[in-house]
Amino acid sequence: MTEELAQLRRRLQALRKECREIGQVPPRPPGLRAALSGMAVSAMQRLMFWYAPAVQRTIGGLIETLEDTLETVDHAIRQESLRTADLERRLQQEIAHATTALEHRMQLDRSHVTATLESRVQQERSYAVMLEVRLNEQARALDQERVTTIGLENSVREQADGFQQFEEEQRRKEEDLERRLTAGDQRLQLLRREVLENAQRLVRFLEEARQRDPGSPPRAFAQEDVEGLDPLYAALESQLRGTRGEAQERWRAYLPLMPADAPVLDLGCGRGEWLELLRQEGIAARGVDANRLQVAECRERQLAAEQAEPLDYLARVPDGSLGAVTALRLVERLPIRQLVRLLDQVARVLRPGGTAIFETPNPDNLLVACRDFYQDPGRRHPIPSETLRFLVESRGLEPVEVLFLNSSDPSAQVPEDDGSALARRFNRYFYGPRDYAVVGRKVALS
Repeated sequence: MTEELAQLRRRLQALRKECREIGQVPPRPPGLRAALSGMAVSAMQRLMFWYAPAVQRTIGGLIETLEDTLETVDHAIRQESLRTADLERRLQQEIAHATTALEHRMQLDRSHVTATLESRVQQERSYAVMLEVRLNEQARALDQERVTTIGLENSVREQADGFQQFEEEQRRKEEDLERRLTAGDQRLQLLRREVLENAQRLVRFLEEARQRDPGSPPRAFAQEDVEGLDPLYAALESQLRGTRGEAQERWRAYLPLMPADAPVLDLGCGRGEWLELLRQEGIAARGVDANRLQVAECRERQLAAEQAEPLDYLARVPDGSLGAVTALRLVERLPIRQLVRLLDQVARVLRPGGTAIFETPNPDNLLVACRDFYQDPGRRHPIPSETLRFLVESRGLEPVEVLFLNSSDPSAQVPEDDGSALARRFNRYFYGPRDYAVVGRKVALS
């Protein structure tokens, strides 16, 4: 850049020199021709007298302007050179400082890494020594366990021999027990046959006694179940109802309907599952059933129960003395006349506001109807919910509510996602609720 400025200055000086020569007469050369040319030049000079100074001044001004500009540029270049030199100096100082700091940091890092590596090597050496000690200890322990294992193998072998002998002995005992059970079954069959023959003899004896004296049969035999249906029906009832826990789980839904301050009467109490559930809830209750064996089972469980026909027992109950009357699986066993009489008696013995519950198998579920009404000969006929509701309302027990209970497993039903009426009807007849209950209440006096 400096060389270029110097060259530009030289060119300006040459231009200034040439500008000074504008308007000057060149030297006259010898000869006529040169003399004539000189005269022409003189004439031209006289003609350019007014323009030469102006041209010199203009060109001189331009040259001065260019020189001033060159001076300014030169000054700026010198300033930039100074700033560049100062920047280079500061940059060198920063580089030197950074280099010193980096060398110091590298020295510190080198010392730290060396110390860390030495510490880690020392730890690894200590761990290796400790691991070697543990391996030696485990080797000794393994030797001891090997010795112990050999002893255990011998002991297990001895125990296996003992177990084999024990198994052989148990097998002999099982065979002996099986022979005894077979003999016991044979004796039980003989006893059953003997009991049946005795019952048949007793029936023939009573029939003969009645034929001889029809007017006054022996009192002791008049109260006996001569046909022997009580044990048969008790066994059949136990099989159809399931376990006590299953029956109580089904009937737990009735507990919120029971009064806490008035007695409850259960008609056809059977084995007393409902009475036992009421006792657990602290509700006073008693039952009545015509089967003497089932009443005896209730009394063995310390439950209040009496052997009697439900209608005969209700006839002895005072008016308005009960808070609730329940008849679970009873109404389908009664002829229509007895059912109406039963409803009238229940309405009479309930106090105002008292509750009556009548549960029966749901005949809309055809599977339940086939199972309950065809397996149990004591059930006379299925009762549709609309019919039983009408009968309860007609005898003055209202308002009436119908509860459908013990629904079938939803996973066994036909899907109803498409809203098919046929699917709904199929599920109702084959997978609907197994039971229903009509709940009536005696109108309270105003």
